Amino acid sequence: MQQGLEDELYHRVAEYDEIGAFTEQERLAAEMAERFVFDHVAMRNDDEFWERAKTIFSDQQILELLALIGFCLGVGRILAVLDIANDCPVNLTSDPSEDPSFYSHG
Repeated sequence: MQQGLEDELYHRVAEYDEIGAFTEQERLAAEMAERFVFDHVAMRNDDEFWERAKTIFSDQQILELLALIGFCLGVGRILAVLDIANDCPVNLTSDPSEDPSFYSHG
């Protein structure tokens, strides 16, 4: 994404596939991150997903994206466990009690 991303769009990234504001690469990267966080096992065996990914990203880009996603997920979990630097909560629903990111962040 470009630097200077508007706050409204930043806060709507969970709607990547609905609002039409992201490029095809950005949408697929967001889907990859979402699936990696919530169901990486199913992602591994989803041939249709990997066919789409390989038409948009090179093997090296896929590896780099997944490494970055895994790093960010790991750091987020470390910070949650230590209860530090929780300045940017991620809410994937309008009701925090129904927020599935709780399972990845806290």
